[in-house]
Amino acid sequence: MNQSINKLYNEALVILRSLTTSKGILASTIESDNYKRIWARDSIICGIAGLLADDNIIIDGLKQSLITLARHQHILGIIPSNVLENDDEVDISYGSLVGRVDTNTWFIIGSCLYYLNSKDEKTWQSLLPSVIKSRDYLKTIELNAKGWIYTPLSGNWADEYPLHGYTLYDNCLKLWGESLWLKIKKQSDLEFDKLKAKTLLNFWPKKIENDESIYQKQPFINILDKSIPHFCSSILPGNYDTRFDAAGNAMALLNFKITSTQKDNIREYLAYLKKNFSKMLIPAFWPVIKENDKEWESLKDNYSFSFKNMPYNFHNGGIWPVWTGFFCLGLSNNDLIDEVNIIIEDFISVIASQNWNFNEYISSDNLKLNGKEQMGFSASGIVFMKHALNFKACSKKLGL
Repeated sequence: MNQSINKLYNEALVILRSLTTSKGILASTIESDNYKRIWARDSIICGIAGLLADDNIIIDGLKQSLITLARHQHILGIIPSNVLENDDEVDISYGSLVGRVDTNTWFIIGSCLYYLNSKDEKTWQSLLPSVIKSRDYLKTIELNAKGWIYTPLSGNWADEYPLHGYTLYDNCLKLWGESLWLKIKKQSDLEFDKLKAKTLLNFWPKKIENDESIYQKQPFINILDKSIPHFCSSILPGNYDTRFDAAGNAMALLNFKITSTQKDNIREYLAYLKKNFSKMLIPAFWPVIKENDKEWESLKDNYSFSFKNMPYNFHNGGIWPVWTGFFCLGLSNNDLIDEVNIIIEDFISVIASQNWNFNEYISSDNLKLNGKEQMGFSASGIVFMKHALNFKACSKKLGL
């Protein structure tokens, strides 16, 4: 496996370098669905891959991406979803049907990680006002000043999927960004520590008596009865969304050290996935939403260019290399290295027999490559998988 992952890793770095421009890192070389732009999420994730790889070209691309995004920050503090900036044209999107909450969280994470790794004081000072405005903006969308940010429908990376509320993914990104901010400031914060503990308790409930940090008691009790084997994807007034969210669980596993019981639960869930797919692969969301499910009505017409969320595809059960890579990093952070090895080996075995071209995702019903090609997102996922095999060497670069 080492030879295979090393080959993929080197190819991934070639892709990421090819996406790097003087304005930042493009999402893809392919001019389709606005991918040939600087994207807050994609460009910063690609830049983080560059930090792990110690690749100066990609790291400079991260720097330029952050500068471009900061230059077009909205007066209210919103970081653009994506920017097209040429000599004769500037086009800025803060989201189409709705804004993207994770643009601000990824911007904070990217800015802080760039500074912590590069010690580039000049660039940090130029980004600092935008980082502060981003932090203030995130505080406003808590809506109740209690620490968690509230994501509207289509308000993050899964912009064509019916996920909303106090989401695991967005709030774990916020925790990561805030922890990096405190590291730079060389400060501790009791309220942050309380919020982190509250997040861990509520998104993966465990029996506890008289704890004031329970968000809503009866839904919390109901979840205890269901014995969910992973973090829940979202909390809404009155109920939990208990679907497995790969990106959210990845970020949670990076933020938290889970208990031995929770590790056993994760192992059991991964074994369940392996039984479903014949390979230990990580779907974006699981189980899939099908036409007879109540969520289908919220899914079927929610798209910008074309409908891609048929069962087992795209957000709806597609297997994304980027979240697989982040999930492997999260597993390694919790010493689940055996599972990391199996996931990487199984992932490589699936793409080895196909015309792999850094595809966006793999369809989970037939394990065929799908989506756009030449994706920086997917190249980054390969980089993350590689470094998950030696997590101690890269954890400092992630600010962990």
